[in-house]
Amino acid sequence: MPVQLTTALRVVGTSLFALAVLGGILAAYVTGYQFIHTEKHYLSFGLYGAILGLHLLIQSLFAFLEHRRMRRAGQALKLPSPRRGSVALCIAAYQEDPDYLRKCLRSAQRISFPDLKVVMVVDGNRQEDAYMLDIFHEVLGGTEQAGFFVWRSNYHEAGEGETEASLREGMDRVRDVVRASTFSCIMQKWGGKREVMYTAFKALGDSVDYIQVCDSDTVLDPACTIEMLRVLEEDPQVGGVGGDVQPPGKGMAVEDDQVQAAQVRAIEASVHQHHISREQ
Repeated sequence: MPVQLTTALRVVGTSLFALAVLGGILAAYVTGYQFIHTEKHYLSFGLYGAILGLHLLIQSLFAFLEHRRMRRAGQALKLPSPRRGSVALCIAAYQEDPDYLRKCLRSAQRISFPDLKVVMVVDGNRQEDAYMLDIFHEVLGGTEQAGFFVWRSNYHEAGEGETEASLREGMDRVRDVVRASTFSCIMQKWGGKREVMYTAFKALGDSVDYIQVCDSDTVLDPACTIEMLRVLEEDPQVGGVGGDVQPPGKGMAVEDDQVQAAQVRAIEASVHQHHISREQ
């Protein structure tokens, strides 16, 4: 029997059954017929109650049958396990307040996402920038999963005393540290935020499917990565997702400059190769 005909018959049958039950309930209510009752009618059981009870019983029966049918159908259908893309969180750091940086790294450590890679790139390699590497070691270091490299150069400007061979060696070292470590910190010659992001993206290459970006004064929600990734993977038309950025001390009075600073702290997710594989 065609599926459309079966569906139409079920709709008609359900509608007729509903009308029959409604008519029976109205008739029972109007007639007020009672099967049994106490002497002063404190308690009674009549046609109205019988129809309501029968209706409840039939509803329960059909619900049980439908539940069993759906369970059997689900057991018979073997769905492939959903693929979850790999993600790297890139943190851009420049002369950050130590307390803010600690909070940022600790929040990154609490993100509920399996095998999340964290890459912090420090925009500056001078002695006064070394405290950020120390904080990285304090929060994320101390394990075999952590790695770091202090680079005299960046990808677009060679440092003092750097030769072409040593520059190439430094690029390879940056790539190896980032790809081999779950938590990595790269200190490089100052070049601005774009240069910091370029280093992270270049070093990661095609080793991950998605890249998530935040500044070093951002406190991340533990569910931020998985929620943004869910949006990206559910809709192939979406190429980037931004987080819900809120100012510090929500519910408290803040200065205008704090609000403006908070407004530019965004959690961004950009597609890296995943969209390329869709096009191929």
